[in-house]
Amino acid sequence: MESFDPEKYGGYDAYFLHELLDGYECPVCKTALRRPILTMCGHRLCFSCLEEIRKRNNGVLMCPLDKTVLNSEEIFPDKFTEREILQLKVKCDNFSKSCQWTGELKSIDNHLTSCEYQEVKCLNEQCSATLLRKELSDHMEKHCIYRLVTCRYCEQKIVFCNNQSHEENCECLPLCCVNQCGMKILRKKMSSHITDSCANTIIPCQYLNIGCKFKFNTTCPNPNPLLIYAHSLWLGL
Repeated sequence: MESFDPEKYGGYDAYFLHELLDGYECPVCKTALRRPILTMCGHRLCFSCLEEIRKRNNGVLMCPLDKTVLNSEEIFPDKFTEREILQLKVKCDNFSKSCQWTGELKSIDNHLTSCEYQEVKCLNEQCSATLLRKELSDHMEKHCIYRLVTCRYCEQKIVFCNNQSHEENCECLPLCCVNQCGMKILRKKMSSHITDSCANTIIPCQYLNIGCKFKFNTTCPNPNPLLIYAHSLWLGL
């Protein structure tokens, strides 16, 4: 059904509460007159339907009922009939979806901007979902794959469909130490942990450049005395 828009072609294909009077129906489009025009020969039709006739007849105006050729001075806007039609009672376009609204034809566009049963597109631009307005909030909060969610590790806002890949690479994701020291370290701190505090990090002797192959744990609470003694002998200490 077309709603109230004076620029649209043809009449109002509305759900009227009462049967439309013959005088309110356009003989061309068979719907309620939109911007009705009254001809000198006594017939009414939609302004856009009359313009379509003019276009198809190479600029010649002709009444579709009695074929009377008309000039521009022989057609008149029928404001009285227009007011009568716009005051007719109609159902909402969405009455078949359970909307109970009824009102004047001229009010239907205003109603549709807030009708809970009107189909609307998801507000997330990437999402192609179309749903009833009353379902929109739930869709955007719980179901839209393009909704924003908060990363549980870094608390950054992430598009839901990208969240898994984000978490897999999140700098705040706790990881098991690569040296298997038993600690869990944030990804962004792993490098400094390995360098500065991991008990299983092995570093070479500072005299590696002169051939010492001895290696130490960075934090070894009980170093082997024999290893220390052997190392000192090798260095000639």
